[in-house]
Amino acid sequence: MPAEARRLLCVSLHDVAPATLEDCARALAFLDGLGVGPVALLVVPDYHGRGRADRDCRFVSFIESRIRRGDEIVLHGFRHQDTVPLGAGLSDWLERRVYTAAEGEFSRLDMEAARTRLLRGLCVLRAAGWQTRGFVAPAWLMSEGTLEALDGLPFQYYATRDSVVALKRDLTIAAPSLVVSTRAAWRRAVSAVWNQTLLTRHFADPVLRAALHPADLRYPPIQHLWQRLLTQVRGREVLTEGQLIASRRARHNYRSELYAMP
Repeated sequence: MPAEARRLLCVSLHDVAPATLEDCARALAFLDGLGVGPVALLVVPDYHGRGRADRDCRFVSFIESRIRRGDEIVLHGFRHQDTVPLGAGLSDWLERRVYTAAEGEFSRLDMEAARTRLLRGLCVLRAAGWQTRGFVAPAWLMSEGTLEALDGLPFQYYATRDSVVALKRDLTIAAPSLVVSTRAAWRRAVSAVWNQTLLTRHFADPVLRAALHPADLRYPPIQHLWQRLLTQVRGREVLTEGQLIASRRARHNYRSELYAMP
């Protein structure tokens, strides 16, 4: 059955790094218990400058065990920190300090700065022996310079909050994301209402995504929320964004071959 005719679910775990390993292991055990996988592991090569991922033997061993289960490695920024000075406008402050707490690393980078960080991130992943097909910017915030920097690098796709985009092809797949915010009690309360509403609105969409963060499972109400949401979409086929792009590419190639037949 072609991907277009199936209802799909892409599940990802953001902010995967040595510094978040205990929380990541808890989140993945939770997903394993629900039978949800494979999972896209969004690895931050040097999370908040607290140590390179490839130099932590315990972390590397854990990630290798997940790769053997079928999980996919995705580059998720380099340090996950927004160090560019704030602009004068209110919208800049709202996006970079309220929507995300100074973690939108690629939100305001020019092309050269973005390319440098992308290359450094790829080097760390390769030093650990991992290959990646995708890039997801921290908080899904990407400048025009970042989009330009992706050109010519060995990525097949990038993802925003609401879509998965195949690079070098005119293909954008609508894929809204369920995601919670746990930074304050009011955010956790709003997340429960918002995500249930979002799921109800997009329940019949061909592709949905669930984006977990390492700290989510620290809060029992959020764990219960994720369990409820993921139970509601249990009938969907679970695959990673990389597999989604590959399936659409295969479908495109099959159609091209058909049209080329004499």
